Amino acid sequence: MKLRISSRALVATVAVASLAVGVMAPAHSAGRTTVVVTEPTPLTGLNTTVTEMNLATNSEVVYPTGFGFYYANNQKQLVPNTKFGSWKVIKKSKTDFQVKYTINPGQLWNDGTPIDGVDLLLSHIISSSAYSKAAGLGDPQAAGVVGAFDSLGYAGTYDSHIVGEPVLSSDHMSVTLKYDAVIPDWDQNAPGVFPVHTLELMADGKKKLGSASENAAAKAAFLKDFTSKNTANLKDMGKIWSTAYNITTVNDSTNPLLLVGNGDFKIDSCVDQTSCTLVLDTATNGKSGPKTTGIDKIVFRFDVADTSAPQALANKEIDLYSGQVTADGVAQLKAVKGITLTSAPQSTYEHLDIRTAGPNGEGKYTGPFAGESQKAKDLRRAFLLAVPREDLIEKIIKPTDPGAVILKARGYMPSDGAPYTNFIANNGSSTYSASYAARMAEATKLVKRYQGANYLKNPIKVHLLFRNNARRTAQYDLFAASWAKVGFQVVGPGIPNWSSNTKNLDYDAAIFAWGANLPVQVGDCPQEESASSNATWGWKNKTIDAACKSLEAGALSNSNRDKYWLLMEKALASEAYTLPLFQWPGVTAINSALNGVKPSPITPNLVWNYWEWNY
Repeated sequence: MKLRISSRALVATVAVASLAVGVMAPAHSAGRTTVVVTEPTPLTGLNTTVTEMNLATNSEVVYPTGFGFYYANNQKQLVPNTKFGSWKVIKKSKTDFQVKYTINPGQLWNDGTPIDGVDLLLSHIISSSAYSKAAGLGDPQAAGVVGAFDSLGYAGTYDSHIVGEPVLSSDHMSVTLKYDAVIPDWDQNAPGVFPVHTLELMADGKKKLGSASENAAAKAAFLKDFTSKNTANLKDMGKIWSTAYNITTVNDSTNPLLLVGNGDFKIDSCVDQTSCTLVLDTATNGKSGPKTTGIDKIVFRFDVADTSAPQALANKEIDLYSGQVTADGVAQLKAVKGITLTSAPQSTYEHLDIRTAGPNGEGKYTGPFAGESQKAKDLRRAFLLAVPREDLIEKIIKPTDPGAVILKARGYMPSDGAPYTNFIANNGSSTYSASYAARMAEATKLVKRYQGANYLKNPIKVHLLFRNNARRTAQYDLFAASWAKVGFQVVGPGIPNWSSNTKNLDYDAAIFAWGANLPVQVGDCPQEESASSNATWGWKNKTIDAACKSLEAGALSNSNRDKYWLLMEKALASEAYTLPLFQWPGVTAINSALNGVKPSPITPNLVWNYWEWNY
């Protein structure tokens, strides 16, 4: 399973519109206008800004259903979406930086409601701790507190630097944001657009689309609630926003208010653990962004395992596959006729993380790695030292990517070339770069220090969290055998509902991957900073927190940015919190009759340019 690194804390996920139960067409249909895409992980929800919903699959599914101020291409570049709107820096000084965002006239949600600047204001609610506290919604940065809006957007660059509240223009078409400095990656922090009238309607118990007058009144009510900080009403909407979108089934009983969007496509149906079908939305296609050119249905299938994908491609049951393929899988894919096979490294990396406490102070973790005592640190270090990274690369990864190497950093990837090589010389990775034999000897010494001479008869039990696919299971089997040799009894197995267990304190460690959106100065701070709602493993380190604050303070040169990244990675290595494993090999199989697919190294990997697809 892959989680998505949220580099756009302000971008509110847009739900999608309309529903009707559809029938999945076979991939060889005449007059083909359907694309069937495999996703290695089932859908878990339609709002990727909610804690624990920030999954790559969720992002891929909702992406075609909504447009905002920009999108990212496969060159990791920001592309302005001028059909939707524009932005302009109107003031720029060291202490006063203002950006005005304007929505083009005539934009509509697919229930007919006009889109305007009021629809941008939710971004402030879900990204500003100051607003959350002032409105009586809770302090999202306080230990153990979950705000009324359970958002991943808090504790980021926006939260640290926004001044006051967004200023809405008199015509309601523009919003101006004021910061106390020229913030890093400011252009990626455009406010997300969200159909706020639907939140008001659902908070009032509505279960059907409103009339034009009802929708206008609901939007006006939202603006009044936002401006007056109406705690009761905002809490009601917060509960809807935080929980109601966490659905995996869409059918004729689904509240259509959850499915209002402005994208080219709308959700037609979703079957839990199996599929989601998106159909062309003629009401909005090409109105808020690029217009699709020949595809009128996209089917996401979650029930095609990596091991069965080659046969499904051969049978023309699927058109587009990208997953955690094994060596056998690559060989089988190469034998399939009528497909185009591409391979390129993704900006996604596999890693092993260790729990030290409950996330953001929630609960009490008492496992073997708890806290910051010397014993806890030594056992964490032993656990990481005993990972057979050499065998992982040679036996599992190199057969699919002959150029694969052991990953020794989080800030840079091997595919970055010289910057990566220079970075790993100083980032503390040497701690875990000795020979396997030397690492095992050191790990054994550390475990014996606390478990005694009978450490193998009295092993330390570790519960490991991971997704139960073929590649992860192979990693688990390899790792568990090595850990057993130094006194760790590691308990699996992998589970399908991985993401919903990231805060489960029964798990001591996890193997998973982070997939980036766009390169950002703050790097992995959302996952490493103590106060971040993304930091689910309980790490608390003053060096990391200080480095993150410097990275969030203002735009830096590359050399200064790297200085703080190095401080963070050295602290991660010293505290034995995490171990990078490998950069994901990107293997994509495409129906040769399908044109326009350009796999991207960042999320969304496959559908970022769906409007260019055609047969």
